[in-house]
Amino acid sequence: MEFILKAVIGGIVIAGVVTAAQRGNPTLGALILGIPLGSVVSLIFMYYAGVDLKVFQQLAQETIYFVLVSLVFFPLFVITLNHWNFWLSLLSSISVTMIALLFLKHFLESN
Repeated sequence: MEFILKAVIGGIVIAGVVTAAQRGNPTLGALILGIPLGSVVSLIFMYYAGVDLKVFQQLAQETIYFVLVSLVFFPLFVITLNHWNFWLSLLSSISVTMIALLFLKHFLESN
Protein backbone atom coordinates (compact mmCIF):
# COMPACT_ATOMS: atom_id res chain seq x y z
CA MET A 1 0.00 0.00 0.00
CA GLU A 2 2.84 2.38 0.88
CA PHE A 3 4.49 1.81 -2.50
CA ILE A 4 1.23 2.52 -4.34
CA LEU A 5 0.75 5.77 -2.39
CA LYS A 6 4.29 6.88 -3.27
CA ALA A 7 3.72 6.01 -6.94
CA VAL A 8 0.44 7.95 -7.03
CA ILE A 9 2.02 11.03 -5.46
CA GLY A 10 4.91 10.88 -7.93
CA GLY A 11 2.49 10.46 -10.82
CA ILE A 12 0.44 13.45 -9.70
CA VAL A 13 3.55 15.65 -9.60
CA ILE A 14 4.63 14.57 -13.10
CA ALA A 15 1.10 14.98 -14.45
CA GLY A 16 0.90 18.46 -12.94
CA VAL A 17 4.17 19.54 -14.56
CA VAL A 18 3.26 18.17 -17.99
CA THR A 19 -0.32 19.49 -17.90
CA ALA A 20 0.77 22.99 -16.88
CA ALA A 21 3.39 23.14 -19.64
CA GLN A 22 1.01 21.76 -22.27
CA ARG A 23 -1.62 24.32 -21.35
CA GLY A 24 0.78 27.14 -22.08
CA ASN A 25 2.18 27.76 -18.63
CA PRO A 26 5.71 26.31 -18.55
CA THR A 27 6.54 28.64 -15.65
CA LEU A 28 3.96 26.90 -13.46
CA GLY A 29 5.32 23.54 -14.61
CA ALA A 30 8.83 24.62 -13.64
CA LEU A 31 7.57 25.84 -10.27
CA ILE A 32 5.91 22.50 -9.55
CA LEU A 33 9.03 20.68 -10.70
CA GLY A 34 11.24 22.91 -8.55
CA ILE A 35 9.32 22.28 -5.34
CA PRO A 36 11.00 19.42 -3.51
CA LEU A 37 7.75 17.48 -3.14
CA GLY A 38 9.48 14.15 -3.60
CA SER A 39 11.94 14.98 -0.86
CA VAL A 40 9.27 16.14 1.56
CA VAL A 41 7.09 13.09 0.96
CA SER A 42 10.13 10.81 1.33
CA LEU A 43 11.09 12.45 4.62
CA ILE A 44 7.56 12.02 5.96
CA PHE A 45 7.48 8.33 5.01
CA MET A 46 10.93 7.83 6.56
CA TYR A 47 9.81 9.54 9.76
CA TYR A 48 6.78 7.28 10.12
CA ALA A 49 8.98 4.26 9.38
CA GLY A 50 11.15 5.19 12.39
CA VAL A 51 14.34 6.12 10.56
CA ASP A 52 17.14 7.41 12.81
CA LEU A 53 17.71 11.18 12.85
CA LYS A 54 21.34 10.72 11.75
CA VAL A 55 20.03 9.20 8.52
CA PHE A 56 17.84 12.29 7.99
CA GLN A 57 20.84 14.54 8.51
CA GLN A 58 23.04 12.62 6.07
CA LEU A 59 20.25 12.40 3.50
CA ALA A 60 19.55 16.12 3.67
CA GLN A 61 23.21 17.10 3.49
CA GLU A 62 24.03 14.82 0.57
CA THR A 63 20.84 15.86 -1.24
CA ILE A 64 22.15 19.43 -1.25
CA TYR A 65 25.29 18.29 -3.05
CA PHE A 66 23.46 16.12 -5.57
CA VAL A 67 20.87 18.80 -6.34
CA LEU A 68 23.58 21.40 -6.95
CA VAL A 69 25.49 19.09 -9.28
CA SER A 70 22.33 17.98 -11.08
CA LEU A 71 21.58 21.60 -11.95
CA VAL A 72 24.28 21.23 -14.63
CA PHE A 73 21.60 19.48 -16.70
CA PHE A 74 19.33 22.47 -17.30
CA PRO A 75 21.73 25.09 -18.72
CA LEU A 76 23.45 22.42 -20.78
CA PHE A 77 20.10 21.24 -22.17
CA VAL A 78 19.04 24.79 -23.05
CA ILE A 79 22.35 25.55 -24.76
CA THR A 80 22.47 22.32 -26.75
CA LEU A 81 18.87 22.75 -27.93
CA ASN A 82 20.07 25.76 -29.92
CA HIS A 83 22.46 23.52 -31.88
CA TRP A 84 21.12 19.95 -31.83
CA ASN A 85 17.79 18.19 -31.97
CA PHE A 86 15.77 17.39 -28.83
CA TRP A 87 16.96 13.80 -28.38
CA LEU A 88 20.65 14.53 -28.84
CA SER A 89 20.39 17.52 -26.49
CA LEU A 90 18.57 15.42 -23.90
CA LEU A 91 20.98 12.49 -24.15
CA SER A 92 24.10 14.63 -23.98
CA SER A 93 22.78 16.67 -21.06
CA ILE A 94 21.79 13.55 -19.14
CA SER A 95 25.18 11.95 -19.88
CA VAL A 96 27.21 14.92 -18.65
CA THR A 97 25.01 15.25 -15.57
CA MET A 98 25.27 11.54 -14.75
CA ILE A 99 29.07 11.65 -15.06
CA ALA A 100 29.17 14.64 -12.71
CA LEU A 101 26.86 12.86 -10.25
CA LEU A 102 29.00 9.71 -10.34
CA PHE A 103 32.12 11.76 -9.60
CA LEU A 104 30.31 13.37 -6.66
CA LYS A 105 29.12 9.97 -5.40
CA HIS A 106 32.67 8.64 -5.58
CA PHE A 107 33.97 11.71 -3.73
CA LEU A 108 31.36 11.39 -0.96
CA GLU A 109 32.04 7.68 -0.52
CA SER A 110 35.79 8.20 -0.29
CA ASN A 111 35.45 10.73 2.56
